[in-house]
Amino acid sequence: MQLSFEQSMEGVEVSVKVPKQATCTTCGGSGAKPGTVPTICPRCGGRGIDTESQGFFSISQPCPRCGGRGEVIESPCETCAGSGLTMQRKRYRVKVPAGVRDGSRIRVAGKGEDGPRGGPPGDLYVITRVSPSPVFKQRPDGNLEVTVPITIAEAIQGATVEVPTLNGTKRIRIPAGTKHGTVQRLRGEGPPKPSGRARGDILYRLEIGVPRDLTREQKTALGDFANAMNDHDPRERLLRDASVRSSARG
Repeated sequence: MQLSFEQSMEGVEVSVKVPKQATCTTCGGSGAKPGTVPTICPRCGGRGIDTESQGFFSISQPCPRCGGRGEVIESPCETCAGSGLTMQRKRYRVKVPAGVRDGSRIRVAGKGEDGPRGGPPGDLYVITRVSPSPVFKQRPDGNLEVTVPITIAEAIQGATVEVPTLNGTKRIRIPAGTKHGTVQRLRGEGPPKPSGRARGDILYRLEIGVPRDLTREQKTALGDFANAMNDHDPRERLLRDASVRSSARG
């Protein structure tokens, strides 16, 4: 079953067509031609078991005449060739709960293939295929993740930014000095959990955007900023440690 991301988060009821072995409408599942009925197997007497004695032992096995059914069909139904089943297409309404993931399996009891000779039907299992969202990424832990771009100024000075949720938007606070890849969490704003009693979280991964093209004014401002920060070389310790290791090997 193909679902949109929104359908998987909100839940939906959809119609599905299922090809299945279903009770033959001509013979009603008996396998016998209309107007006739199956007869008791003459070999096993209706027991469905054939027993042979071999010395001190006896061996029981399904009757080879009736296949263990205890009945034989002298005049098979022309529609189903005596099987009691025909291939049919059925339409069912399937309720998809909110919060399903790609690959989730939904069991629909009693809607599988019918059993032979009027036996009970099996179950139908529907596998969900959820289209990816351009905004929200489903995580293995059941939460959602969103990549949020921020500017260099917002990362350095801190800011309050608007972020998307499943029900609109909310604002989160970015602390001053935020690093690239920092993750913030909004609890209870994610997808419904399978129990239906709680919701997961949304994790926002902050990524600092570095502009490629700058105006003349921006270049001047950036140069002033670089001069103001020139009192500290961020690679000083790295180069010092590398120099010490090189000296030790020599």
